[in-house]
Amino acid sequence: MLMPAYALLGLLFLHPVHATEAEVEFNAKSGRLEVALRLDVLDAELIDKVASRISVPDAKPDPTAERDTDDEAVSLQTRRRLVYLARNFGVGAKPPRDAAGRYHWVGEEPDGAYVWWYFEIDVAGVASRPDDEGGQPSAAPNRLRCTLLRDHDSRYVHRVRLLGTSPPVTLQFDARNTVRTASW
Repeated sequence: MLMPAYALLGLLFLHPVHATEAEVEFNAKSGRLEVALRLDVLDAELIDKVASRISVPDAKPDPTAERDTDDEAVSLQTRRRLVYLARNFGVGAKPPRDAAGRYHWVGEEPDGAYVWWYFEIDVAGVASRPDDEGGQPSAAPNRLRCTLLRDHDSRYVHRVRLLGTSPPVTLQFDARNTVRTASW
């Protein structure tokens, strides 16, 4: 009886659960999505590793970047994170050409085995509706895209909780569902 239980327990460890969680709220005054992204520390390190290969043309310190003793290094890492996030988490089916410029770093906060990344996405004038390809300004975007860490492992599941909705809405993204409809 104990042997099958140990075998099942062993199988659980062989099949890791890859998941991220985010809370997103639309701020109508600023025209931005405010995002709190909760990552496993190892996933955050993996994103930083992938992002380190991203070429960032302007490495001047970002005024919204967290400050450290080495502003240039922190700023470059922050800019690379923002480019990665712009490519893999945002509004619409695919990122616009100027997507990275619309992302603003707020900060990060360790939380045990996790880390929270806080950033904002300027969505004013971004085409987010299927019939809004002309880039007409819209209110809250109605489509979100999430492909975080998909290039590493297709089994990742991402849950995005939309704040300010009634009833509360949680969207789930996976390999087959990378774009979801969001109703605010």
